[in-house]
Amino acid sequence: MKKPRKLKILFCVVAAVMAITACGKKNEEPPTSTVQEQAKEPALSDIHEAVKAVYGENYIPSENLDATAIQSVYGISEDMYEEAIAEVPLMSVHVDTFLAFKAKEGQADAIEEKLTEYRDYLINDSMQYPMNVPKINASQIVREGNYVFFIQLGMVENDMADEDELLKQFQESNQLAVDAVKKQFE
Repeated sequence: MKKPRKLKILFCVVAAVMAITACGKKNEEPPTSTVQEQAKEPALSDIHEAVKAVYGENYIPSENLDATAIQSVYGISEDMYEEAIAEVPLMSVHVDTFLAFKAKEGQADAIEEKLTEYRDYLINDSMQYPMNVPKINASQIVREGNYVFFIQLGMVENDMADEDELLKQFQESNQLAVDAVKKQFE
């Protein structure tokens, strides 16, 4: 009979210790989550509107390119992106261009590469009006995750400045669109 009594006492002691331990615990904060905040994914149309707003009536591109034209001119096939906005000017004397792509998974690098090839072609091999050369040289490719942009936009106040000054002015003007794009991802 002694064994059951010893077990009862042992169980009571263990239960008492557990109760005391539980009461003595402070409320602890739940562990900090290690899940990273997901990147913001704005709509291409919102980005486009933000860029257009920067320039107002000086936003020149007005001709929307379809998937066939995008592939023909830039080498970017429709199976590489989920969505695209590609605008160029109606008049060939202008070179203002806004290209925006939301790449399909795994395709952003390929789109960026195609846009880089296109930009290199414009700078090194294409025939351009002299007045457009600084704007082309000021163009930029911008990437935010799966979004890839080619931005060649802007106006300058003094188009009679020397070549270096014109390039600087076009870089500053084009940067307005780059900043508008990046702000959409904040």
